[in-house]
Amino acid sequence: MKKTSLILTVILLMYSLSSQAKQVLSKELILSFQQVSQQWQLLEKDFPELNSSLDDLDIANPEKLITTIKSSAAYPKVKLLLAKSSFDSLEEYYGIAMRIMGGIMAHQMKGVEQLNTDSMGSMLKNNIEQMKASNAPSAMVTEMEQQLAKMESNIRGMKAAMKHTSAVDKQFISDNAQWIMSILEQQ
Repeated sequence: MKKTSLILTVILLMYSLSSQAKQVLSKELILSFQQVSQQWQLLEKDFPELNSSLDDLDIANPEKLITTIKSSAAYPKVKLLLAKSSFDSLEEYYGIAMRIMGGIMAHQMKGVEQLNTDSMGSMLKNNIEQMKASNAPSAMVTEMEQQLAKMESNIRGMKAAMKHTSAVDKQFISDNAQWIMSILEQQ
């Protein structure tokens, strides 16, 4: 009996610790995120190469983003910035960013017909094929292909963000949308 109690206690303790690791969004957490984001923007001015290398990456691929940041010359400053904040790691900061973005996307899409992103992509692909068939300048075709790739990357990122945002976080963002948007606009 004591062994069973001990096992249950350990399981409950582990569950408690894991649920604390992913804290729900709160006003304090949003404010902390916003402060780090403002400092991050200042950091980008000192390290423009970091910003340009991140622009080409898919936000739905956190490993690649985080690896790029960690291998950059800016990373020691990023670590210092995070150490002064309430975030324990770059991964935690990224996770909060994705949850905020996912919650905002979910809130904005509420009441709107589901965007048919597949048809938007198909339409753009058809336009590109028509441009090629009509011998449009290759620079125009290349630009359209790049826009399509960027759009597809953004859609993947939005879907990933919404998928990884809990119902509790989505509700928090819906309940506080106006305040959150005003805070994030300060960046």
